[in-house]
Amino acid sequence: MVATAEEGGSRDLLEFYSATVTFDTYETIREALFNPSLSRRFDKRSYDHGNIRDGVVSISHGPTHRARRRVENSQFRPDKLRLYERDLFPAVLGELLDVLIDGEFVDIFPIGELVSVVLAARRAGLDQDDRALDQLRTLVHFVDVFSQGSAILDARDPEAVRTLVYQTYDEFERGFVRPAWDRRAELIQAHRDGLLDASHLPNDILTVLLLHRDDPHIELDDDGRVVREVATYLQGGTHTSAQTLANALDLMFETGDRRPDVLERVARDRGFAQRVVHETLRLRPTTPKIKRRAEADTEVAGVAIARDALVVLDAVAGNRDPAMYGPTAHDFDPDRALSAAVPRWGLSFGAGAHQCPGRSVAGGFPVPSDFGADDEHLFGLVALMIQAVAARGVLPDPDHPPERDLRTARDTRWLHYPVRFGSRR
Repeated sequence: MVATAEEGGSRDLLEFYSATVTFDTYETIREALFNPSLSRRFDKRSYDHGNIRDGVVSISHGPTHRARRRVENSQFRPDKLRLYERDLFPAVLGELLDVLIDGEFVDIFPIGELVSVVLAARRAGLDQDDRALDQLRTLVHFVDVFSQGSAILDARDPEAVRTLVYQTYDEFERGFVRPAWDRRAELIQAHRDGLLDASHLPNDILTVLLLHRDDPHIELDDDGRVVREVATYLQGGTHTSAQTLANALDLMFETGDRRPDVLERVARDRGFAQRVVHETLRLRPTTPKIKRRAEADTEVAGVAIARDALVVLDAVAGNRDPAMYGPTAHDFDPDRALSAAVPRWGLSFGAGAHQCPGRSVAGGFPVPSDFGADDEHLFGLVALMIQAVAARGVLPDPDHPPERDLRTARDTRWLHYPVRFGSRR
């Protein structure tokens, strides 16, 4: 289905679009995501003049985007992913859950953020103390603000969000990015002077950005862009994982009568836990409406799209398309039988040039069609999170209903998700 509506000017980040075109089937959305004329660069103003995400990789377009992704993809190689999933994350996860689950009743959403932010910060290039909860909570506060900024097109009060994000970027730069930047700059200079082998340099986003900063193709001559790039990876590696944890629990609680063994299966079977994550992402994408701007006149599925049109891709509808996911596409079914060519997470990680670089971090490798997994398989960090929580006896809290995040129109996001821990019956 395609809807088109003429639009006038706007006081939001979108200054003007000639029309709005909406796609809501899996194949048309996928075609749009691969269309090189459809950009995430909604606003061409600089950061100082209103575009709070100016220059970050997630909204850059064309050669700049490709060049920067080539540099940053070094942080998502299989060997790095295995180090995080098999060595670093299990230790962090167990230790923090032992501290944070400090009673029968807790709010699981901020716990998910605190657990996720440790490795997200390490990958981004920040030198926080992994055991200092005050520091981790400060980073989670930054993530919350940056997440509002990333969803500003759906914000209820975009001007308030913009003001808050400007202030928070300044705090983030002073307190975390600059100290880490200075340490890495000294190490990089020692390496260039022949005093330090490259193997002794930190292996993170900030380091690779500073190493390649003289490359004009990646367009990072502005210090502020480096700060925002680091913030993008911190936010992307934290907020989505915590939201997916809460959404997975919500779906499992909802289907408890129909699938009473679902939490027990998650606790004992990591492969099933991964399928729960993928099914959760399919039904509850953290970005329900993916938006693009037409950089030039183009066409998708035979529909003409004028330059400067807003293209809205309804990921919720596309992920529930019966043509791809069968007559039970609206149901929560981690055991769903699918062709290996159909991603179990739907279009929630995007596709094409802007496919989420952290897909394999959060979601692991694609699930084999026979549900088997060899020694090389990765299940994703969110599967480890929900398995650890399930193993501790997580249950819904009937006296304290969860609270959605109403600061944006993205209704798959939570503000609080209270749960309790005890023996399941």
